[in-house]
Amino acid sequence: SGCLSTSPPSSEPMSRSTFRWDDKVSNRAKIRPDNQLKKLCSPFLGKDDMVLLGGGLPNAQAFPFVSFEAKITGGEEVKVTEGNGLRLALQYNGAGVKSLTAWCRDFMEEYVKPASKGWDVVPTAGSSDAIEKLCGLLLNPGDVVLTEDHTYSAALSNIRGVGAKACGVAADELGIIPEKLEEKCQALAEKKASFVGIYLIPVGANPSGAVMSEERIKQIYDIAAKYDLWIMEDCAYDWLRYNHDVKSTDVPGLRFGGFQSIDTQGRAMRIDTVSKFLAPGLRTGWFTAPKDLVVHMTKASALSTQTGSAVSQSLVVGLLDKWGRKGLKAHVEKIQKVYQERRNIVARAFEREMKGLCEWRVPTAGMFFWFKPVASIKSVEVVQLLLKNKVLLAPGEFFKANEDNHPSQWLRLSFSFAKNEDLEAGVALISKVLRKLKSN
Repeated sequence: SGCLSTSPPSSEPMSRSTFRWDDKVSNRAKIRPDNQLKKLCSPFLGKDDMVLLGGGLPNAQAFPFVSFEAKITGGEEVKVTEGNGLRLALQYNGAGVKSLTAWCRDFMEEYVKPASKGWDVVPTAGSSDAIEKLCGLLLNPGDVVLTEDHTYSAALSNIRGVGAKACGVAADELGIIPEKLEEKCQALAEKKASFVGIYLIPVGANPSGAVMSEERIKQIYDIAAKYDLWIMEDCAYDWLRYNHDVKSTDVPGLRFGGFQSIDTQGRAMRIDTVSKFLAPGLRTGWFTAPKDLVVHMTKASALSTQTGSAVSQSLVVGLLDKWGRKGLKAHVEKIQKVYQERRNIVARAFEREMKGLCEWRVPTAGMFFWFKPVASIKSVEVVQLLLKNKVLLAPGEFFKANEDNHPSQWLRLSFSFAKNEDLEAGVALISKVLRKLKSN
């Protein structure tokens, strides 16, 4: 099977009260040294009573920027100036902008409420940055990561890119099916495979749109504890939740939860990003985990991306501070209404055009419709036929976790970007192609 590894066997199924992250990091992470200069200099940046002769820091007088300003909807402005952190934003900054880190800690405490002791936060350059670093930190060649049978393609690429394998588990509208996960874990244990963790998107899964219930989260967590696995939850779409009723204009607003809310053992890590509720070009996010793992993430960042752009982070925290919780809630509800209406347009179009042609799910979070034609045909072939009609879909093959000889028939439709009228026209064209395939 493509799921199985010939790496050294993992320990027998077990449950621990405290997850031992220093035992779980990769061999490469265990031998990675600190960035000694950054470790020396970072605590003293911005302190005027220190004579800094130890680091190779550019002189602030050489920076050509006087301020960064951004107008936001409503006419307000966010500014980064000398008086509010410009000099530090332009300088090397291995641990991220402190005010953003503080905002993220407060937000996590208020909305997610991590249950384990000793957790912390570090900024990132977005979800992709965090996933890439974590695969390097946690995986050795031959390790196995359990995922939904179809999941985020970039996560799969990063898992495979370090020589590890993804093992897809059957999923439904609530995500990974617990009984199927237990079966996979038992099979991997019997094969003495080195299966080490679970990657999943608990809200608005990409590509399936699945949203995990509290009961499902608890079931998956218990299995992870039984087999001593870490849990990597990718929470990019938590901000984009919708009403189940396609006729309703009400939206959920700020609702968060997930694995860290019940994780008393410290085995869950959480990846957040501003990409879906502010803008992806800001390349800003944050990573929440037990401090032992945050130390490794910070070390990896200090030797590579410096936790992302401090200028972007300064603009982001300036906006979030200006909004406050009330303004953030209003903004999130606004974008939820925008995406919810687009979701509803596609849902009505599917009801009108696609009956008898495919099975589909109406998502309650995220950006995607996930559907499977009844005609037995590879998803990549459907995509090629649709391209001739000027319609682009993503084939399920891109998201398929198991590298086997069973091609995916699923297709992903994104309702986030196209014009409203193009959404309806696009579904009509898909219906036309599927009818032709069915008749053949």
